[in-house]
Amino acid sequence: MVPKSISIIGSGPSGFYTAHHLLQQANIPLDVTIWERLPVPFGLSRYGVAPDHPNVKNCEDTFTKTVEDVKGKHSMHKFNFIGNCEVGKDIELSKLLSKQDAVVLSYGCTTDKRLGIPGENDTNGVFTSRQFVNWYNGHPDFALNPKFMDFDWKSIKNVGIIGNGNVALDLARLLLSSTVNSIWGHTDVNPYALNKIKEAPIENVKLIARRDFPNSKFTNKELREMWLLEEHGVKGHINSEYFTPEEWDMKEQVRSFRRCVDLCSEYVKPFEERSAKYQKLPQPTNGVFQKHWELDYLKTPLEIVKDETKGLLKSLKLCNNTMTKSGKVIPHLDSTVSYDFDLLITSLGYKGSPLPGFEELGVQFDGTKIVNNQGRVVDFEGNKIPGLYTSGWIGKGASGVILSTMSNAFKVADNILDDLEFLPTKQDTSLPSLHNVNYTTWEEAQTILKFEEQKGQEESRPREKLLTIKEMLQVVKK
Repeated sequence: MVPKSISIIGSGPSGFYTAHHLLQQANIPLDVTIWERLPVPFGLSRYGVAPDHPNVKNCEDTFTKTVEDVKGKHSMHKFNFIGNCEVGKDIELSKLLSKQDAVVLSYGCTTDKRLGIPGENDTNGVFTSRQFVNWYNGHPDFALNPKFMDFDWKSIKNVGIIGNGNVALDLARLLLSSTVNSIWGHTDVNPYALNKIKEAPIENVKLIARRDFPNSKFTNKELREMWLLEEHGVKGHINSEYFTPEEWDMKEQVRSFRRCVDLCSEYVKPFEERSAKYQKLPQPTNGVFQKHWELDYLKTPLEIVKDETKGLLKSLKLCNNTMTKSGKVIPHLDSTVSYDFDLLITSLGYKGSPLPGFEELGVQFDGTKIVNNQGRVVDFEGNKIPGLYTSGWIGKGASGVILSTMSNAFKVADNILDDLEFLPTKQDTSLPSLHNVNYTTWEEAQTILKFEEQKGQEESRPREKLLTIKEMLQVVKK
């Protein structure tokens, strides 16, 4: 039986979970190819997860085993990895779709949501969370970027982070604990980034949210990690104006929020007033807190103020907000406040971008993601485009953890398997010519990853990431 050919664009969790489920569940032979812009796989798992959260990266072991099983002797399926090849640039999307029974767009969200306020784009000292995360995770697009490497980190004392999701807390945790070797010394963090951040004499980090405390976006695990920094001389704060458990009907709240309130209720107290459980937790050896972080609420940024001579960040102007009972945010433009910052990071979330070739195929894109019906991509008229699918953030929007991405990918894979017998039969399912593409195979990608692991072992780290595409290709002598 001739295998059905499926190409998946993107090798991050959404792409690989889609491939994993297809290969696990199909009762007909499949020939699956994953296309990746970088020479190595794993996308957001490799470059988006906080380095001190290695367990989150365990999905990479699942993906690797999936490939090994397919490449074993007894599998009816085939698998290809084509790295260092950008679909839409090196290979035309329409040509790929014409030669494959199905194409899955799983390339994630690679641009930033923006505030849209004065000073956001032309102020030295303002970064987006995506840029910052990619920098400290060693993504080749940012690992050695002069915007970060030439920045004056030695003058950074006061930091503002707009947003209070898990990524915002990841950023705050790194900025406040970069010198703590027990946290970062045995991770695969970009050492150049870590050394630059260590230069910063950071004293305060303020996390700013438009909504109130009950609408916080972080999870309890991430918040607990922030409070536990007390051991290292880092103290957390929430103004009593915003933390008002007595006003919330706790019996009506979900369990996770009740736990969050319990956690914060203890940590905002002086140490000696906490319950016995929380007095067992370590405090700084000298009893002095040298760094502070604060959860700040009900503020809308209005303007980023910069020094007119050098373009350096000076302050952030905001207005105070209130919220209606229905949850609507009401900004009060006549009630403003200004915070002095040396560094400002906007952590507003990611959004997707269309691939070259979308217009030719009639792919409908709503400004942040691909429009689809249960993973089936639709055109401008709302009709399904035969054989074209999407999974992960680029199809559902940039929200949720890897577990929710897995669930979405599985559902899309099931729909593809349901559709395969009804899709038009392709006469020629050979891959487009890669004659002029310096691509990497799965075996070569594994050689690069093993090289990184060996270098990391010399310093008791899981890996030392190669920071440029040139370095990666040199390992496989391309």
